[in-house]
Amino acid sequence: MALHRQRPLLSRLHRKAEALDAACLRALGHPHDHAIRQELLSALEWDWSDRPDHARPAIRGLFEEVHVQSAILSRHIRSGASCLSDGIATLSKSLGSLTHVLATRHDEPPKE
Repeated sequence: MALHRQRPLLSRLHRKAEALDAACLRALGHPHDHAIRQELLSALEWDWSDRPDHARPAIRGLFEEVHVQSAILSRHIRSGASCLSDGIATLSKSLGSLTHVLATRHDEPPKE
């Protein structure tokens, strides 16, 4: 994929990851608030077009990790699990790694 077409995807992915991380933090702060759980559940949904198939391997790998953890956390919320803090903390850590790699992607020279 041409670099100029990849940038909007990676920027959108970065914004999505930051929004999901914010939803995770709100859910940690208000673990029993139904509206906040619903917000988190909505934020956990990924659009197939968000897949960074042509991005660097580090971005693709972290995206897959976040995607899997999002699906697991979503299943826990839907099942009515009362304690989500471990899943949220794990996802938040992965989101931090993903947003860091996305934020610093311009620091590396482009691939030929």
